[in-house]
Amino acid sequence: MKYIFILFIALSSFVSAQDETLSIISYNLLNFPDGRNDCGNNTVVPNRADTLKKITDYLQPDIFVACEVQTQAGVDAVLNDALNANGNTNYIAANFNGNGYLHNAMFYNSNKLTLKSQHVVQSSPREIDHYVLYLNDPSLAVFFDTTFIEVYMMHLKAGNSNSSEAQRDAQTQILMNYMANRPTDRNVFFCGDMNVYSSNDDGYQNMISGSFAMKDPINTPGNWNNSGTYAIHHTQSTRTSANFDCGSKGGMDDRFDQILVSQNVMNNNDNVQYQTGSYRAVGNDGNHYNSSLISGSNSMYPTSVVRALYYMSDHLPVELKVDVTYPTSNGLALVPSQNNVSCNAGNDGTATITPNLGQAPYTFQWDANANNQTTQTASNLSVGTYCVTVTDALGEVDDYCINITEPDPMVYNTFISPDNSGNCEGSIQLLVDGGVGPYTFEWTDIPSNTSSAATDLCKGIYEITITDANGCELVINPEVGGIVGLTSEFNENYKLKLFPNPASEKLTVNTDKVIQAIKVLAITGREMNVNYLKVKDNLYKLNISNLKTGTYLVMMKIEGVWMGNRFVVP
Repeated sequence: MKYIFILFIALSSFVSAQDETLSIISYNLLNFPDGRNDCGNNTVVPNRADTLKKITDYLQPDIFVACEVQTQAGVDAVLNDALNANGNTNYIAANFNGNGYLHNAMFYNSNKLTLKSQHVVQSSPREIDHYVLYLNDPSLAVFFDTTFIEVYMMHLKAGNSNSSEAQRDAQTQILMNYMANRPTDRNVFFCGDMNVYSSNDDGYQNMISGSFAMKDPINTPGNWNNSGTYAIHHTQSTRTSANFDCGSKGGMDDRFDQILVSQNVMNNNDNVQYQTGSYRAVGNDGNHYNSSLISGSNSMYPTSVVRALYYMSDHLPVELKVDVTYPTSNGLALVPSQNNVSCNAGNDGTATITPNLGQAPYTFQWDANANNQTTQTASNLSVGTYCVTVTDALGEVDDYCINITEPDPMVYNTFISPDNSGNCEGSIQLLVDGGVGPYTFEWTDIPSNTSSAATDLCKGIYEITITDANGCELVINPEVGGIVGLTSEFNENYKLKLFPNPASEKLTVNTDKVIQAIKVLAITGREMNVNYLKVKDNLYKLNISNLKTGTYLVMMKIEGVWMGNRFVVP
């Protein structure tokens, strides 16, 4: 009986040492889903979502981050036709940041994880996406705590020239400056196609040195490019000569794709531990240096998976696994509350922390960002992250960080019809964005008008106070002149086209830029109920058959700015 008891204790310790395992995958999907066909003798691979499904079925990722995703349709294809195929429903996609041509995307297993927030680190030529997730700890309601994971997905500048390396240097400097304003005690993963040829690349050095130095889990520095020493770690190219979807060729000889982790993950400082030996370039058995992935046999991976990897992309996915333990001490069971900043660039935010365990009285010490305040509620806060240390009467210490947000600044566009006749036939139409809607409008010169539009205006300057739901004000002074034209109605840089005009049934809207949103307004500012068909990112067909005779505005949001043009229904 004694021995049985000892065995039970040993087994119990083993089980409690690890509550969950996560598989994290980073993959360059190569011009997904439509491919490319502008690089000479090239083949566009069909049914790529089905090809990807073979890979994801094999890997069963919990976090899947991808770059070179072209459109929202690409995100939908990964989610619905690969990850959630065969009746699965557990995978969820993060919001797609679709500005530009090639983008990042993130998918996660909702049985294990929840997405708390996502952010964008602006850099050129491509943005870096930041995702904050937390584990679905079954004891969250008991311990008021769980484990967080932060994933950054990047696609750094390609190329082996000095200028390309300088751009990677600039991109990662921006990233590390962003990191400097984040809490340091986090489980962080840098994923992506880093396009680095050597660990001495300036852009790479930025990430693995300094106060927030990231770690290579396999600790393999060197000149990776075209070196057989690192053959098993190479991730590009899966092809030697075949030209699929305008991908690279030349065989396996570069370690472009990597996952770097924070020191916390290597040391298990915050309940997440890198699983030793789990890091791999999936599909690479180390025997295909400078050759095609499907040349000969593969000693480590199923043939069906290897062939899918070959046809899917010129890159291989990178995988690592981490072991997660859920917090088993609730500390002081700190519960946060907050009031975010009311107006952009304001400082009326507050952060409050409430201990639910421990023994009163408590002391509170906020960090320097909050001017070292010592009250339960930190006040006069602007946008940012604020951390507090709480100590109870028995010396129990607990920490918490609260992120204070702010609304976007209020911005507006004015659409002005001139008073050409001198008989007060001008008009002003306002389109407002940012802040917190709905908005109210006060026309100093027309007290009875509270709408976003005014008609029958004479030449002159008008004062309008725009107030949002938080009480933030914006005062503007548009001018009605006597020159034919509309302010902001037509921007030659975007080549906005409406045809036919006048139109009574269908109206085609075309521009040389991506249209992020579209709407139709009456000249009074009221939004009309109009159905539309999105033909391409920059081409829409509107059904205007329900509109009465009159003049309308079709509004398009392009590169974050609303602009538009008039059309007439005869």
